[in-house]
Amino acid sequence: MSKRIRANEHCYLSLNKYHSMKNLSRFRIGSISLLVFFFLSSCTKQAGTPDNSTGLSSLRDTSLLNQPYGSNPRQVYDIHLPANRDTSTPILLMIHGGAWKAGQKEDLNGYVNIFRQKWKNLAIVNINYRYASFANKIHHTEMMGDIQKAVDTVLAQLNKFKISSKMMITGASAGGQLAMIYAYKYNTKIKCVGNIFGPSVMNDWSWYNSTNPLIGGFTGDFLAEYVGKAWDTTAYKAVSPFWNVNVNSQPTIIFHGNLDPIVPVYQSQWFHGKLRNLGVPVEYHEYIAFHSFDNTQSDDVINKMIAFFKVHLK
Repeated sequence: MSKRIRANEHCYLSLNKYHSMKNLSRFRIGSISLLVFFFLSSCTKQAGTPDNSTGLSSLRDTSLLNQPYGSNPRQVYDIHLPANRDTSTPILLMIHGGAWKAGQKEDLNGYVNIFRQKWKNLAIVNINYRYASFANKIHHTEMMGDIQKAVDTVLAQLNKFKISSKMMITGASAGGQLAMIYAYKYNTKIKCVGNIFGPSVMNDWSWYNSTNPLIGGFTGDFLAEYVGKAWDTTAYKAVSPFWNVNVNSQPTIIFHGNLDPIVPVYQSQWFHGKLRNLGVPVEYHEYIAFHSFDNTQSDDVINKMIAFFKVHLK
């Protein structure tokens, strides 16, 4: 049996544990429960492939961890700077999943390592953000603000980091939805978008109005905490990637498992169709998989994402 990424290994074992934990901020995506609901997968380290790196400097490979972009403990990021970087070195912004209520950037370290091996001239920014919470009044707007603040903090230090301002974005599950809506609605300077089984139609009533045994609860409860209110067609469309794209939207690559019991695969199929009809450069790749990919599939996802981004990074 193929090994799953670390986030997958514990997801089902932790479903019941989640319900007994009152403090969601202490819940780790590595022990995912319902966060199979929206977790961002990462995979084990594998051999890299050749890369058309154009970095020409003599700078060394450097990783700066837990760099602050705000005063909240969740407002930190890691930045991985490649050797020989220069002003041709683009940035990949990565956003973890966790049903908007849990997870951490470290859950993506497997993906980070593989990206670094396969794309030598790439800077990676991997962020944490504040969790959605009615109690703390953190919802969509505040989470978009966190992503923007992290981006602004990095861009203000380009001379220090010795990299380009060109930025791509990716995420999976909740992180995929956050990546898409941020790029389409709030930052059109993002060059390309990658979505790994993230929801694109938040105003999907049949999905909202479902109870899923894998997450142990009512789907609408999780969506409401992110949006900031219970079902409201206008509010839910406003945070849906599907309803926030147009002919000028960024090139997008989408990945989904055709057996996904958490985020309906038809949402990605619909979204692919809409982007294609708009004339937006798009690729859609569907795998025989649930709400996760095995190592072989994950490696294929990264290879395809890198190839797509290199074509459309302008």
